[in-house]
Amino acid sequence: MNRIMMKDEATGWFVKQRITHKPQLMRLLHFLAQMLIVLSFACPMPVGATSPSVAVIYPEVREPYRAVFLEIIRGIETGLGQSVKHYVLDGDDDTSAALLERTHDDHVDVIISLGKAGLSATKQLAEVFPVVIGAVLIAPGQETKGQTGITLTPDPEVFFERLKDIVPSAKEVTVIFDPRQKAWEIERARKAAKEQGLTLNAFPAEDLRLSAELYRKVLAQIKDGSIAIWLPQDNAAMDEQALLPVVLQEAWEKNFVVFSGNLDHVRKGALFSLYPDNFGMGRSLAALAIERLKNGAMSASAINPLRDLLLAVNLRTAEHLGLRFAGHDRQRFDLVFPTP
Repeated sequence: MNRIMMKDEATGWFVKQRITHKPQLMRLLHFLAQMLIVLSFACPMPVGATSPSVAVIYPEVREPYRAVFLEIIRGIETGLGQSVKHYVLDGDDDTSAALLERTHDDHVDVIISLGKAGLSATKQLAEVFPVVIGAVLIAPGQETKGQTGITLTPDPEVFFERLKDIVPSAKEVTVIFDPRQKAWEIERARKAAKEQGLTLNAFPAEDLRLSAELYRKVLAQIKDGSIAIWLPQDNAAMDEQALLPVVLQEAWEKNFVVFSGNLDHVRKGALFSLYPDNFGMGRSLAALAIERLKNGAMSASAINPLRDLLLAVNLRTAEHLGLRFAGHDRQRFDLVFPTP
């Protein structure tokens, strides 16, 4: 006949089971504890939950690079509306295991990594944390599963929008690129050019010899200012010492536009360049972090081109090309050359 177990009997039974099966019980408890940690990181954050705890992981660097990271973090905190935890990679116990332990102890909900060192440090953390990466040159497909973020590569769409704003008469854009680096960027550029009513002439060159040959042909064919040459950022197809001066000299003599992803090219004579808005980038990274929390750590990975960009213009080159800017137009320029 069934009977109800009395309190003392139940207590004695439980104690007996603990003593008899202690090793198995401890292993079970340890396994359950580990699973709870992983699930707490991987599950989406409910909408309306309390403010998330955000950690920013970035390397210890000297100025002026340190100031860049801090400006990005200022943008992150503004976007989140709260402060973040700083995890500075200084070489002292920066292993993934150590970072995982620290972030768990600090009850971190999402990680934002900055720079190449930050990217490397968070590859394994992305298996259990929502991880957003920024301030690093990375192409789509190079990210680890679980990572999403913003590359330092400027969005071609923004470049072409600025080109049409500054030079409405531009009809064609020519670019010579290394397909091993820039294939994804050129694919995006084709769509952006079509949207702006531009024809994109894109020529792949896997070495500087072929690149120089292509530039000679392109420069010989340019007869007026309707064609602009685009110099993408960090492009292995451009020889900065031998080829760049030739391109800029030809542009000056034939009155056509050169625009670049390299800010230093504007100082040397290119008409304009776009360069990172570090504060704006931080706000965008914060928005991505909030999105990742809503979707969970295992949501799809994605790398987006940088759209938070500032505009630098060479006024001497603009004047030579016959471009005139009213006062309100100049207010849109974040940096001008030659410097006053």
